[in-house]
Amino acid sequence: MLKIQDLSKSFYNSYLGENVLFKHINLEVKQGEFIIIIGSNGTGKSTLLNIISGLVKETSGNIFLEGNDLTKMPEYKRTENISRVFQNSSLGTCPTMTVRENLSLALNKGKLINLKNCLRYKTKELEELLNGVSLDLKKLLDVEVKYLSGGQRQALSLIMAGLSTPKLLLLDEHTAALDPKTSKEIMELTQKIVKEKNITTIMITHNLKDALQYGTRLIMLHKGEVILDLNQAEKKKLTIENILKKFEYAV
Repeated sequence: MLKIQDLSKSFYNSYLGENVLFKHINLEVKQGEFIIIIGSNGTGKSTLLNIISGLVKETSGNIFLEGNDLTKMPEYKRTENISRVFQNSSLGTCPTMTVRENLSLALNKGKLINLKNCLRYKTKELEELLNGVSLDLKKLLDVEVKYLSGGQRQALSLIMAGLSTPKLLLLDEHTAALDPKTSKEIMELTQKIVKEKNITTIMITHNLKDALQYGTRLIMLHKGEVILDLNQAEKKKLTIENILKKFEYAV
């Protein structure tokens, strides 16, 4: 489904010279997999998502999505098949527009229609999209997003990202800025969306408890290399202590 082939990425710093982040990395992701990526800071986790989404250009190598070479596609073209939720809950939504307007835009992603047709959805239709969300978004349809809490904005971003049923969903530490209770609610919502829509997903997290509880595959990156790649059955045998030992080994 997603194939990362011989991927390399270097950054040049005028003070420190060349910084090689990835060197000929290879990775294959199957349809419907929910991959959790962990690793220490600076090991290239977010950069990998940036390269996949087209925000950052690789130095060499190729990325294929269902056989199509993404490295030849501009970022805006990739958004037709790839959705992303960021750590910053303000990204992924339009803060000066209401929840209703943001949902309506997401429902019409990629369509060339006027604003009147974009906002044609009835309240009941939009409320149905928010079923199972425990953050009161149903009551806030006509509130501008900038007035929502961080958790409410992140829930909205996640729902919007899944509405078009993308071929690939990228989650870049999307619960890192939330309190534990809200983080748990967002992770449960994430699991619900990914499972119900069978969306191939890659999620970065520093929360080791979430890394063990969610997802069908666990990958650890260190200095741009995959040093751990476990399937769901293998992951179930792990403990947080096991992962911490692996971190210590990787330092």
